[in-house]
Amino acid sequence: MAHLVVLLPDPRVRARFADALSGVHSVTLAPTWTELRRAAAREDVHGCAVDADSPSREQAFLEIRDLRRRLPDVALVVYADVRESDPELVHLGRLGVDGVVLARRPPWASAIRRAIEDGLAAAGARAVGRSLRGRYPDPGVDAVVWAVEHAAEGPSVARLAAALGHTPRSLAALLRASGLPTPTRVLLWGRLLQAGALLARDACTVEETALRLGYATASSFGRAMKSETGCTPGEVAQRGGMACVRARLFRSRARRSTGAVRPRTATPPTGLHP
Repeated sequence: MAHLVVLLPDPRVRARFADALSGVHSVTLAPTWTELRRAAAREDVHGCAVDADSPSREQAFLEIRDLRRRLPDVALVVYADVRESDPELVHLGRLGVDGVVLARRPPWASAIRRAIEDGLAAAGARAVGRSLRGRYPDPGVDAVVWAVEHAAEGPSVARLAAALGHTPRSLAALLRASGLPTPTRVLLWGRLLQAGALLARDACTVEETALRLGYATASSFGRAMKSETGCTPGEVAQRGGMACVRARLFRSRARRSTGAVRPRTATPPTGLHP
């Protein structure tokens, strides 16, 4: 299970988060932003959930910006008493928030779990992207990042291409020029990278991992992992999870890339899921 640090001063909100995440993730409570920063800097922390109005909205936004700068690979989810049409949601997206739980939108438990899972997926995708930039041209890296972040949704090639502003054909050409495989295989790699996180970080079984990533059976998932990485799911879990999968998928391919490496650009912003 992921280790989360939570700063939610309202005891009712804190209790709802604790109830929603109980048995799914490990939660550490932080009474202040200073304590949260200290706890979140630990290597075993994967995400934070914070109140966007504590001690005030202005101060919370400053703290959120600082937290994102300090810890780019930690998932950041906020609880916010705003409407879906409020401009503050756009502002939170610009601050680098990975997910939002809206105070005015039930059901609580499912919304909390969804925001946390989306945040963890986005954080994992960012980490993959950072490890690949400089080894592959950025447009190709953006495709991999998107595939990792959306792996649990079972996305299509058409959706991946549209998200990057391409047709499926032009995306295939871009990936080929970047030294990366076909769009279909990039989507497969996204699923396997997320599988690595589920197996190691969340200690999911092979069956649970297969189900969460849309595989018909655990054996079909196991075959895909073995074929692409040379490791069984059990070996992936023992050897570092997502980091193991990433190393296996990309270890030799960067050397075969013939595309020129472009200067680094910012990763396109991801959507927020209240």
